[in-house]
Amino acid sequence: MIKMKIVILSVVFSVADWADSTALFGTVVNVAQNDTLNVRSEANYKAEKVGEIPLKWKVGIEKCNRLKNSTWCYVYPLVQNWYENFGPENTGWVNARYLKFSNRGYVIINGKRNCAYAIKCVDDKCEVVDDFEKNNPIGYDKTGLYTRWIEKQYLKGESNFGVTPDNVDGYCNSGMFIEDYLKKQ
Repeated sequence: MIKMKIVILSVVFSVADWADSTALFGTVVNVAQNDTLNVRSEANYKAEKVGEIPLKWKVGIEKCNRLKNSTWCYVYPLVQNWYENFGPENTGWVNARYLKFSNRGYVIINGKRNCAYAIKCVDDKCEVVDDFEKNNPIGYDKTGLYTRWIEKQYLKGESNFGVTPDNVDGYCNSGMFIEDYLKKQ
C-alpha cells in the first residue's frame, strides 16, 4: 500500500512538473458531461469565478504553477474557439488535474502569426514545422517536413484562425496534413 502511494505521488508530481515547463495546450477533462470547469481570478478554488469551460474544450496555457499540493494553470481561449462564458475577457486559472496537456498545435512565434505548427516540446524547446514538401498538385501527400527548434518562451498556443497572418484570407489548414504525415511515419 505504501509503495502504491509513492508511485501515485511520483506520477502526480511528474505531471505537474511537466505542465509547469512545457505544456502549450490543454483539453478539459475530468468534468461531467453536463458540467463546466470554473476559471478563477487567482490560483485558488475559493477565488472569484471569472469564466467556465465545457468538457473537451481546448485552451491555450500561458503557464502553470505548483501551489502547495496542487498545480494551477493560467489558461486563455484560442481565437474563434470561444465558449459563451470563456472568451478573451475570461482568462484565468484552472486546476491542472482538469487538463490533458499537449504540445501539438498551431503557435504564434514571438508574436508573429505565420501558420506555424508545433509537433513536440523537449526541455523547454519545441519543434515547429516551418514548411513541408508537396509531391502532387493538390498538395495533400507530404514527402517531408521542415522543422526548427524554438525556445518555448517564444511560443504561444493558438488556433488555425489565430495564427493566420493579416495578409492572408481564411485560416491555416496545414495542421491536418502535418498530422496525417506524422501518423504515416
